[in-house]
Amino acid sequence: MSSLKRWRQVGQGQFHKWETPGDAFEGTWRGMHDGRFGPLGTLETPDGLVTFPLHAALLERLKLVREGAEVLIRYTGKQTSKAGRVFKAFEVFVAGDAALRDTPELPLRLVAGEEG
Repeated sequence: MSSLKRWRQVGQGQFHKWETPGDAFEGTWRGMHDGRFGPLGTLETPDGLVTFPLHAALLERLKLVREGAEVLIRYTGKQTSKAGRVFKAFEVFVAGDAALRDTPELPLRLVAGEEG
């Protein structure tokens, strides 16, 4: 018996695909989980939960962020790697050193005009 119902998972919020350079979300990082087509991330924003695909470049950065940290994620567009592969590039900013896991892999960058 097949069902024609379209099931939707409750509690995962709005789904966002990274398509337009400049797309950005600011909020509280709620972590990552497995999705149907790969890893997904969830951010709690003032407008509610936003779930989005974790492309490789974004996944590597967000692995270094503690759950519960305030974060700003900005899609900067497609870029080409040194190996010639096209990928989606992102900027990830956190509010303070305590937002990062204990690892030297991601140096904290300050936004121009801010002091640490």
